[in-house]
Amino acid sequence: MISRILSPPDRQQVIALGGVFQGAMLVYQLANKPSCDEQALKFSIASLLRTEANSVEAVFSEVGGVRMGCDVVYQVLSGKLGTLSRPLFQYAIAMHQLAMKLSALPHHGDVINQRLVEISARYPDDEDGENQALSNDVSALNDACEELAGLYAKTLSTMEPRIMVQGSEGRLSNPVIVNRVRSSLFAGVRAAFLWQQLGGKRWHLMLHRRHYQNMARRLSA
Repeated sequence: MISRILSPPDRQQVIALGGVFQGAMLVYQLANKPSCDEQALKFSIASLLRTEANSVEAVFSEVGGVRMGCDVVYQVLSGKLGTLSRPLFQYAIAMHQLAMKLSALPHHGDVINQRLVEISARYPDDEDGENQALSNDVSALNDACEELAGLYAKTLSTMEPRIMVQGSEGRLSNPVIVNRVRSSLFAGVRAAFLWQQLGGKRWHLMLHRRHYQNMARRLSA
């Protein structure tokens, strides 16, 4: 048991952590920048709707769906983002805290999962496991984000700790941006839940910092 806890992270753990930091970066970009990484946003939203996936890779459309997040993990842990590392790390830790709280409240998790199943039925993957509706139709993406944001507001947003998003007042007063922010937070919490299920712990980010950093760099290449 001890050897398993102390063993370095495997590929799936790093992919899941990449999903957490991808959500964190999207929240930061949406709240502070003129635009966000649209491709990463589509991948993160699609991952949130894959409630029946049989592997972490399937959740994120293989590594490609979380490549931006893995790059953020590498840059944060290697100190290459400077002062930007702090808000990203704070968002990621808050997402993990919410995921832990959700683990302790299985009824809440069941309610959320059921609603995600209902929402995902309106935005299904194709035979290749890709979500072309979200990828190719901006209005479909915005509609999905509106539904997911509403679910987030009624569930995770009512739990402690509440994630306080800092950013431009002009952007955070835009309903489309707010929906995308909440959906990105939601996707990050779901990824944190997966990371936790795979054995991820906060203190691993210190104990296994170099392993996470090196594997995240390889996965983001």
